[in-house]
Amino acid sequence: GVIDLPLRDNVGNERHLTDLKGQVVLLDFHIFGMKGSTEYIMRMRELYEKYHSKGLEIFMVSLDDNEHFWKEQVANLPWINVFDNTGISRAYTEAATATPIIYLIDRGNNIVRNPGQIKNLEAEIQALL
Repeated sequence: GVIDLPLRDNVGNERHLTDLKGQVVLLDFHIFGMKGSTEYIMRMRELYEKYHSKGLEIFMVSLDDNEHFWKEQVANLPWINVFDNTGISRAYTEAATATPIIYLIDRGNNIVRNPGQIKNLEAEIQALL
């Protein structure tokens, strides 16, 4: 199973990764202040719009330093956006050397792909749906 991430979203609600059981989840650790973030978010939006109705959810965890900046960046994004000011994400990000860091989680709440295993993100999402 997954390690839960009880973190607050941009309107203050606590969100849990484990609450998404039954959906395919793209768990994404992202820094909105990094170069290329806007283009990356556009690619995520395309995936979300294409597959959300088929059972895909994106759980995006911000690793930014500035919470106010993050809230401005995610105000209009349709998927779950949470901010980690607790350090709980280290369970997933400790070994990573670059962001974004993506995991794919199946409908049973099992991690099926870690960042080093993902070759074609869209094809792997389709296979899980």
